[in-house]
Amino acid sequence: MMHYPSEFQTGGPESVEPDIFLSLPPMLLAGIVGLLILAALLGWFGRDWFVPREPDATETIWQAINAVCKSAIAANSDTLLVHGKALRDEIRNRLDPVLTLSDGINKPLKELDTAIKGKIRNPSAAATPPHVTVMQNNHIVVNRDQPAGAGAAEPSPPPPPVDRDMTDEERADHLRRAIGRFHDHWSQKPQRLAELGKARRALCHTAPLKTLRGH
Repeated sequence: MMHYPSEFQTGGPESVEPDIFLSLPPMLLAGIVGLLILAALLGWFGRDWFVPREPDATETIWQAINAVCKSAIAANSDTLLVHGKALRDEIRNRLDPVLTLSDGINKPLKELDTAIKGKIRNPSAAATPPHVTVMQNNHIVVNRDQPAGAGAAEPSPPPPPVDRDMTDEERADHLRRAIGRFHDHWSQKPQRLAELGKARRALCHTAPLKTLRGH
């Protein structure tokens, strides 16, 4: 009777195969972990590189307004009003949100500055004029100690001014003066670009919120 070797026959100690290690070598594992940490850091600090951002338009804003302003400066009297309106529209289209923000906070900021300084005008000192007496020899005597109600009656205040329409010549003069003053200010390119850049950075970047003590 023939005997066939068993398929499940195990050999001796010399036939034991080495164990298969599923874990990676320590150096390779450390390298993979380091790459993952590096990728996470790059993704965190470099997120601004991949997120679309608004372009810096300070140069474009200055050039656009300056071009319209130069055209208004060179305009003749017949087209001066049209160029003046075009300049105002260009400023409004480019900077209206900034101007609206400034107009809304300028008045309360002035009041805040006054309160911080702690100084205020004395209305009684400004509203009490010195008493004036006219002598017979046309000499004028100023008596600051005499009450305002004593002696001659005080002159009545002038009536409030009433608006009237400008003449064409007056309007042209006012337009040229206003446009010229604006041009004198806006034509200083380095200063205006610096101000536009600071305004843009102030709106785009801010410091962490500070918590006051007791709040």
